Amino acid sequence: MAKLERWNPDNVSAQQGPAMTPREEFAQAMRSAGLFVGQRPDGDHPIMDGKKHRVPVDGGKSGTLDGFYVGHLDGHPAGRIINNKTGTDITWKSKGYALSDEEKAKLQAEAATKLAEREAAQEQAHEATAQRVGRQMATLAPIEQPTPYLEAKGIKPQAGVLTDKEGQKTYIPVFDADGKQWAMQYIQEDGTKRFAKDSKKEGCFHPVGGMDALAAAPALVISEGYATAASNSEALGFATVAAFDSGNLPHVARALHEKYPDKPIIIAGDDDKAQELERGYNPGRAKAEEAAKAVGGKAIFPIFAPGEQAGDPKGFTDFNDLANKSELGREGVQRQVSTAVGKVLVDVGQQEKAQRIDQEQKREQKQEQRPRRAAKIG
Repeated sequence: MAKLERWNPDNVSAQQGPAMTPREEFAQAMRSAGLFVGQRPDGDHPIMDGKKHRVPVDGGKSGTLDGFYVGHLDGHPAGRIINNKTGTDITWKSKGYALSDEEKAKLQAEAATKLAEREAAQEQAHEATAQRVGRQMATLAPIEQPTPYLEAKGIKPQAGVLTDKEGQKTYIPVFDADGKQWAMQYIQEDGTKRFAKDSKKEGCFHPVGGMDALAAAPALVISEGYATAASNSEALGFATVAAFDSGNLPHVARALHEKYPDKPIIIAGDDDKAQELERGYNPGRAKAEEAAKAVGGKAIFPIFAPGEQAGDPKGFTDFNDLANKSELGREGVQRQVSTAVGKVLVDVGQQEKAQRIDQEQKREQKQEQRPRRAAKIG
C-alpha cells in the first residue's frame, strides 16, 4: 500500500501541476494536428475570438494556408481544428481544470480587448490604404491598348481598369457595395498579382464596366478573378463582378444582395479539379455553392469539351479558360452563361407574375366580400 500512497485521493490534488490555460491547451492541439502556432501579422495564433482563422501547416507549400481553426472561450472553451493537407478534422474541448467565474470573465475580457484593439488598428490601416490608393488613381490612365495581362487572358479593355504611363501594368480598383474604393489589385506584366498593403478586401469587389453599369445590370453575375468576370461581361453584354478569390465570394454575394435585393444572383464559379484530385477538396466549387446558397442564388461552372479537364494539364478551371483554352471557345462561354442568366430571369419573371396574380385574386376576393356584408347590414 505504501507504493500506492501517491495515488491516494487525498494526495492527488496536492500533486497536480499547474493547469494550462484553454489557449495553451488549444495551441497544443493545433500543433498535434500540424497547424502553425505563433506570431503572424494578424496576431499570435491561436486567436480565441470565435472567428475563423487560417494558418500554414507542416509540409505545406510556401504561401498557402491549409490550416483552419476556430476557438472560443465562451462557456466551456471549445473549438475546431482542420488540416486540409492531411484531412485531419478535430472538434476540441478544453480538458483543463474548471475555471472560476472570475477567471472566465478575465479571459473573456482580455480576448475582447485584444480583438477590439486589432479591429481598431485594422480599420485605421484600411482607411489609410484607401486614401493612398485614392491618390494613386490620379497618376493612372484608362487602358486603350490591351496590357500584357489582358492580352494573355484574351480580354478587351473595359471601363474602370487602369494602367500606368508605360501601359504595361494593370490596375484594378476595389470597391465596396456603396462605391467606396478601399484597395487596388496590381497585376504585373507576367501576370503576378498583389493587393495594396493593409487593404480591405472582404466583401469588396471590382465591377467590370463600373458601378453605374452594375446598377443597370438585369442580374448580378459574380466570378472569382477579373479575367473571368471580364469574359462573362463580354459574353453577356452587361456589367459583372470580380470577387478576386473563392473565399470572398460569399462576402461579396451578401453585400450585393443587401444592396440590390431584387436582382437575381449567379455565381460563376471556378471548378478546381486539379486541387480536388490532389487534396480531395474543390475550393472553387465549394465556395461558389456556399455563396449561392447564402443569397438564394444559383451557382454555375464551366463545362469543357470531353477530356479537356482530365488531369487538368492546362488549368481548365474557369470561364476565361473556356473562352481561350477550350475548343468550345467564346461561343461556349456565351452559350453556357447566357443560358443560365436567361433561365434565372425567366424564373424571376414567373415568380413576379405569380405574385401579381395572387395579389389580384386577393383584391377580387375583398371586393366580392364587401357587397355581401353590405347586403347583410341592409
